[in-house]
Amino acid sequence: MQIRSRLTYQFTYLVSAILFVSYFIIYVFSQQNYKDKFYSRLRQKANTAAELLVNVNQVDSKLLGIINRANRDILYKENIMAYDTCHERIYRSNDTINFHIDVDRVKEVFKKKEVRFEINELEVLGTVFVTPEGQIVVFAGAEDQYSAENAKDLKNILIALFLLFVFIVVISGWFFAGRAVKPISEVIKQVDQLSPKRLEQRLNTDDSEDEIGKMVITINRLLERIENAFKLQKTFIANVSHELKNPLTKISSQLEVALLNERKIEDYKQTIASVLEDTQDLAAITESLLELNKISISDYQASFSILRIDEIMWESRSLTQKLNATYKVMIDTQFMPDDEELLQIKGDEKLVLTALKNLIENGCKFSTNKQTHVCLQIIDQTIEIKIRNEGKGIPEADIPYIFQPFFRAENTAASKGYGIGLSLVERIVSLHLGSISVQSEQNGWTEFSVKFPIAT
Repeated sequence: MQIRSRLTYQFTYLVSAILFVSYFIIYVFSQQNYKDKFYSRLRQKANTAAELLVNVNQVDSKLLGIINRANRDILYKENIMAYDTCHERIYRSNDTINFHIDVDRVKEVFKKKEVRFEINELEVLGTVFVTPEGQIVVFAGAEDQYSAENAKDLKNILIALFLLFVFIVVISGWFFAGRAVKPISEVIKQVDQLSPKRLEQRLNTDDSEDEIGKMVITINRLLERIENAFKLQKTFIANVSHELKNPLTKISSQLEVALLNERKIEDYKQTIASVLEDTQDLAAITESLLELNKISISDYQASFSILRIDEIMWESRSLTQKLNATYKVMIDTQFMPDDEELLQIKGDEKLVLTALKNLIENGCKFSTNKQTHVCLQIIDQTIEIKIRNEGKGIPEADIPYIFQPFFRAENTAASKGYGIGLSLVERIVSLHLGSISVQSEQNGWTEFSVKFPIAT
């Protein structure tokens, strides 16, 4: 079901329910009001008859009956009867219309002062009238013909109005629902026009403050992320192709040259050794790609344990210095806390060791003096590790891309590598709910800052 139809139905149901309840209350209260007015007339007639009967000496019951019959304001099937304190009837206005009043009913009226009841479709009111000689009970009864007719007419009018208003609500609801969903239809048309070849296109909205405008803004942000993802994918493919093409081209060229002429055994050995080195480079690139994919799809967090980050940092220093005798890693311990619990994180020891080792090794590799400074401190329940070196620095234009797989800055082309290390580090840190950032001054220094949440 379309949103427009759903909104129309819901609006119609709501208004119809409100109208039905309102009209029902009007009908009930109107019917009650008709009945109260009818009984008020009965009370007035009873009081008038009692006053004439008791207070006017010249009027007896026979004469009072003649007066009542001559009265033009007579109700349909009207009859008035009076009873004394001995429960004896002393007056009846109409001999043809009779309703039986027993002694218990008279006693009830004496006790309650006023009683309403029905007898054979007649509405009867019994009331007590006080006289100088005592009290009498007067019963006034008649058929409420006009109230029933008025109630029937009112019911027909309310039903007609209800159906008319429901029809108007359906038409107006369909119209206003159409206006309400029109911006959504416009958004759908714009989204249908999007394609991978037009990722720079964005959705337009007339009002950015309402919910639809906010939805459009959210979709535009999503489009920006998708555009960036496509750009990263293209960059990744280009970089991977470049990294794979170089060793494959070298292997192919060397083998073709070796097959051109007969050569000495030493030449063949040299060619085989060179091809083997290029093959190892391909294997290293493939292994790095598998490692990246493994981190992306594996559920490492399920097997996380409590680790001491300072111990992993010292082990990374030891492994890095074993790689190259010229590497020197200096760890600043002046900001380390005395409380060992502040040095604990939740994570995978092998992955954290890989991340810190890659950062420290890169710091030594691209440093002019092959030295790296490492500092650990606690800031707001977060462990921050800063790795700093002095060297060529990173060009400002390359900083946003250094964590992309296979991306290498122009000033690192002379150094051997595949551009995967920092991507691996960034994914490991994210997996541990941490963050990594970099600051650099070209031809000056570079500082990586890694933050891990303290284990709680």
